[in-house]
Amino acid sequence: MGKGAGKGRGKKKEPEPEDTGPPPPPPDLNNYVALSLKLMNWKFMDDSTIVTDETHLFTIKKRLEAKHGRMKQLVICKDSYAERNELRDDMKTLKEYGILGAQKPNEPAPITLFYEFKPLDHDNPLLYNMEAD
Repeated sequence: MGKGAGKGRGKKKEPEPEDTGPPPPPPDLNNYVALSLKLMNWKFMDDSTIVTDETHLFTIKKRLEAKHGRMKQLVICKDSYAERNELRDDMKTLKEYGILGAQKPNEPAPITLFYEFKPLDHDNPLLYNMEAD
């Protein structure tokens, strides 16, 4: 055998691809809303939170119930406390109510929701808030 006779000619070894790391995360397509929740006639109970405009009304109601305890006749209104501004359908999202968010989570669109409720009647006042601290 002559020189180079057992070497596989014709096939060149392909260079291995460089490891570029994990793929970049997908872009954030959520729109953010800065909710200001104001209890009528009780300024010290005001609250605020940042949510997406895809948040359902029932999620906001559950947050309020966790804060105040069991309640009945919860009424939430957009912009001002008036019957024409009442948000009634729990399954609708904020976007479906016309509340549009902003693309940047650090600069959410501000919106004010006013609410009022009646506490659930009980003989034992310790049962008003069932959530353990």
